[in-house]
Formats: sequence, structure tokens, C-alpha cells
Amino acid sequence: MTLRTRLGLLVAISVAVPVLAVSGVALWIARDEARSALDRTLEDRVAVLIASGGRLPERRGVQFFGRFVPRDVLAQIVAPNGAVVYTSDEVLPVAPADIAVANGRARRHRTDVSADGVRLRVLTVPISPAGALMVASPLDEVDANVAGLRNALAVVAAIGVAGAGLLGFLVAGRAIRPVRRLTDAARNVAQTQDLDQPIELERDDELGELARSFNAMLEALALSRAQQHRLVADAGHELRTPLTSIRTNIELLVRAEPSAASAEAATQADAGGAGVALDSDERRQMLDDVQFELDQLTELVSELVELATDQRSQGEPERVDLAELAASVVDRHRRRTETAFVTDFVPCEVVVNAALVERAIGNLVDNAVKWSPPGEPIEISVAAAEREARVRVRDRGPGIPAALRETVFERFYRAPEARSQPGSGLGLSIVDYVARTHDGTAAVVDTEGPGTTVELRLPLAPEAGLPL
Repeated sequence: MTLRTRLGLLVAISVAVPVLAVSGVALWIARDEARSALDRTLEDRVAVLIASGGRLPERRGVQFFGRFVPRDVLAQIVAPNGAVVYTSDEVLPVAPADIAVANGRARRHRTDVSADGVRLRVLTVPISPAGALMVASPLDEVDANVAGLRNALAVVAAIGVAGAGLLGFLVAGRAIRPVRRLTDAARNVAQTQDLDQPIELERDDELGELARSFNAMLEALALSRAQQHRLVADAGHELRTPLTSIRTNIELLVRAEPSAASAEAATQADAGGAGVALDSDERRQMLDDVQFELDQLTELVSELVELATDQRSQGEPERVDLAELAASVVDRHRRRTETAFVTDFVPCEVVVNAALVERAIGNLVDNAVKWSPPGEPIEISVAAAEREARVRVRDRGPGIPAALRETVFERFYRAPEARSQPGSGLGLSIVDYVARTHDGTAAVVDTEGPGTTVELRLPLAPEAGLPL
């Protein structure tokens, strides 16, 4: 069953319930009013009979009621013992309640009875000196009026419910039209993989918000796909360079492999063979080049994996001291290099993925060590300001022009003067990625004097005792 049909049925049911309730109440009120009117008629007839001074109407066949008694009722007198002592027509059924009125134990009694298949409304009242007067009138007219009203209400209710259901079906069709457009757009995107198909839906309600959210999702997917294509293209280009160098060096080494017999090598040389003689220094230089390119390739692949891996797969965030992470990175670099480090660490607790943040700080330090002149120290500080923890790493290198301060965080970007240096061009982009995944920022800040200062900002952890 479609959503449109379900909405139409829901509207029909929603209308049917109050319509049936109102119809039932109206029918009950109409029936009660009709019976009350009949009871008042019987009261009037009782008053007329009592006012006649005991002159009861003659039986049918001669004259039904005289001039003192109306002709639209049946009259019957019941003795205290329950015997019928007078009846104007057919004998009415006598119930214990009627006998109680005749005995004076009750004042009056109303009831519905059936006599010869005819439904009658009966009013029983006491009379003097002893006994009870029963006056009855057929309920045919009342039943007919109630039945007619019931049928009319049933027809009106059926038309109302059907009309409400049809109207609900039409309104639902119009209401879900934007949803169908969204469905068609989603299906088309799934089939064509074309993300440049925004939904044109200018509304201020929930459906408009849904369309805007869908368009935002398409934009995010398109941006993600563009970044993915760019990453693949850039990675392919960056991987091709070291692979080409490795391939060339290995081919030269294979061709220069000494032969088992020097005579065979000489013969090959005389014959114009492809053998190439390399001394030990040249071979060592080529092997060093291969080792260097392999190291670069390994680092590039590791950074690509790091950049492409969702940080949520690295583990849950935890409360850590950012100063301790920075100190760990500095200690590791002190053991590997001879560069001097000047540190200023203030404890700052943050809720982060420790491995990712430690990698980001390590990239900042690696970048500073690479550009810092020999003998110049690297300055590293950790401090808190404006509800943020800030890690600053400064080198004494050539610096970064103001026009390139945003560009250096792009993937694989390398300044012209940096292309002769080892590296993949992913270090600062990983820093920026880690910052953004933790609702932080990474930026190149102004530096007094020569060099570059890169700052990593992360939100401070909630106060102690508060939930993370």
C-alpha cells in the first residue's frame, strides 16, 4: 500500500470516527425527544380521561372514543389483583409494575410493550377508588421517524467519509509530490552517479528543509568525489616518480651485474652487448638512491593511508594532556636528530584521538626540522587560551610567504624551493585533517623574525568532574 493511499485511509478514518459519534448522539437525542413527545401526549390523554368523570369510551364496533376521549390511544383499567376490568380494544399486557401501581405501591410507570406484533408505549397511573389506568399509543410513527433519520445520517456519514477519504487522497498526492521528486532524484543519482542534480524546491516547511538537506548531501558527496579523484590523481603522480627512479636504477644494476667470466663480458662488449661496467662506488650510489626512493615511497604510502583512514576507526577519543603528547614527540626527535629543541609546555587537557594528534604534532616537528638551518633550535610550546589548547612549532628557516599560508595545507602541495627536499607534500595536510576532525584548526601564524610558526588549535576538555 502506498503512502498516499495510507494517508487517504487515515483521513477517512479520522473523519469517520467523529461522524459516527455525532450521528449516534444525534440519533439518540432524536429518539429520546420523539419518545418524550409521545409521553407528553399520553399524559394529556390521561388528563382528558380523568376529567371525563369516569365516562370511559365505548368499545370499537359502536364508537371508539366519545367526545370526551381522544381517539389516538388505547385505554385499559386494571384491578388491584391484576385483572383487566375494562379495555377499549385489545388487552394490553399487564406487568408486575402495573399491578404495583394498581395497589398503590407505585405512582406511575412507563414501558414499551408488544401486542399482536405492534410496539406500544404504555403509561400506567393510579385511579380512584382502586386500580390503575393504562393508556397506550403505537410507536410506529416514532420508530419510522427514527429509522428515517438513521438512514439519512448513514447516507450523510458515508458521503462525508468517502469525500474526506477522496480529499485526503488528493491532498496527500499533492503533499508527497516533493517526496516523489526527492525519490526520483535519489534514484537517478544512484543510476547515473551524477551528483550535479539539485532539487529545486522553494518551501519553508519540513519538506523544504528535507530538500535543502538533500541538496547539501549532494554537494558534500560531489565535493568528496572531487577530493577523492584529486587524491587519486595526485597520489598516482607522486607514486610514479619514485617508482620510475627505482625501476631505472634496478635495471642499470641488473645490466651491470658482473658476468661469471670476464671473457664473456669482453665478448659481449665487442659484440655491442648491453652490458655496463660499474665500479663499486657507482653501485653503492645507485643502491643508496634505491634505498632513499623506497623510504620515500614507504613514507608516502603510510601518509596516504593515514590521510584516507577515517579517524573513527583509530579508536575512541579520550582525555589526554596535550603537553605530554608534545613532550613525547620531542623526546623521540631528540633521539633521532641533533637538532636542539626549546620547549615551553603548560598542561592542557583535551578530548582527542591521541594517536592522530601525536602524529599531527610529529608532522609539525618533522617539517620544522627539515627547514631549520643547522645549529638553529626548534621552538615548541603548548598553552591554553580562549577555551583552546594551542601547540606552536617554530623553525628558523626561510619562512612561508603570506600568499601561500593557506596553500601549504593542501594535499601534495610543495613550494618550488621545497621540491628538491625529501617529503611527500602530505605532512601539513594531515595536520589540517587531524585538526578538523577534532573541531580544531591549523594555520601558519605571524612570526617575529625569520622562520615559520605553525599552530595547531584544539578545544579544551570540559572542566574536571563534568561529563566528556
